[in-house]
Amino acid sequence: MTKSAGFYDLRQAFGEPGCALCRLLAQTADSYIDSMLWELVNDPELRQELNQTRGYCREHAWLLVRHGASLGAAIMMKDIIDTLVRVASAGPFDVSSSFSFRQMWQSFNSSQPSAAAQLAADFAPQAPCPVCVKVQSSEGYYLAALRQHLTGLDSLAPAYQASAGLCLPHFRRVLAQTSDRETLTALVEAQKAVWQRLSTELSEFIRKKDHRFQHESYGSEGDSWLRAIEAVVGTPPKGKGG
Repeated sequence: MTKSAGFYDLRQAFGEPGCALCRLLAQTADSYIDSMLWELVNDPELRQELNQTRGYCREHAWLLVRHGASLGAAIMMKDIIDTLVRVASAGPFDVSSSFSFRQMWQSFNSSQPSAAAQLAADFAPQAPCPVCVKVQSSEGYYLAALRQHLTGLDSLAPAYQASAGLCLPHFRRVLAQTSDRETLTALVEAQKAVWQRLSTELSEFIRKKDHRFQHESYGSEGDSWLRAIEAVVGTPPKGKGG
């Protein structure tokens, strides 16, 4: 079977710490932001898209903070802030001194959506975060590649089993999309082996916390409690974790 690019990406990611899918999708988001900052910051279509989305979501907006990127980030953010000013200026009521509290009260209590609710809706993203869209597309690609290459000669199963596996959310996603029995068996057996290994390390960590064994130094089990959290919920936000 011809190997897809996804096969090689996954094989490499399985050789690194943490969930392979979380790692690849973080790289996808990082590459997208990099490309935008260094190549597309003045692209009119991109900036119009960001004005519509009201910028990036919370998770991906903070990826703009990187060495040498302050000018590109400032150019983009000014566009978005100016858009918010325009939305505020085109609001459904005039807050000038001539607008009485009685008129404001009536506008807020009419049968139509309140002025505040309408304005809040106008400030909301008018389209999904473009990085989220890109990440979701990449996730589908890598989940399909994993299912395709999990069985047969030179499969990903050994690399999967020797790795930290997938976090529970990504494992559930690939599991829900797997219909072939051979692939399903390989997937579950590999993930089960990962969890069993982690459980053994957690037991050893807990044992060494007992005052009777505190003189024993920690080995690979030393950060098992952190890896267990990641195994259940996924990669920690940037700057968090061990």
